[in-house]
Amino acid sequence: MRKRIVLFLIILIFLSLIFIVLPKIGFYTFVFDQGEYEHSDESSTERISDLNELSPKTRELALEFLEKCEENGLDVRITETYRTQARQDILYEQGRTTPGLVVTWTKNSKHTKRHAFDICEDNTDDPYGDLEFFRKCAEIGKEVGFTPGYYFDEVQDMPHYELNRWWIQ
Repeated sequence: MRKRIVLFLIILIFLSLIFIVLPKIGFYTFVFDQGEYEHSDESSTERISDLNELSPKTRELALEFLEKCEENGLDVRITETYRTQARQDILYEQGRTTPGLVVTWTKNSKHTKRHAFDICEDNTDDPYGDLEFFRKCAEIGKEVGFTPGYYFDEVQDMPHYELNRWWIQ
């Protein structure tokens, strides 16, 4: 009986290490998503829309997403990729302590980790008005491996796409 308890505890510790500790310290991101990307000034509050600012895996899937959107006649423009923490903090305060509408509900965004980007419809007078455009893009985003904000439960974020895998924190 005692050996079973010890074995159970060893397995529990091992699984915790694999599924909780290693993702939290960025081990899997380091191993599976390493590579070159642009480095912006971390104090910048400017909007960044360069795909080269994303993590390598996110950039790879974003390019696949854009290609499939084009094949389906969807004219997509990337509006924002990487966000510095300084910009994320400013966006978080908007609608709370500074004027404007609330545009984000977190200070801990996938944008700041280089695992998210936002889109809009290009070449139109109303880049956020075509709900069918965003629905079709969300289907393609899901197909290539993103979690589209279109499908978020609490607050729908139609322009948002994130690489949301258990091993990426």
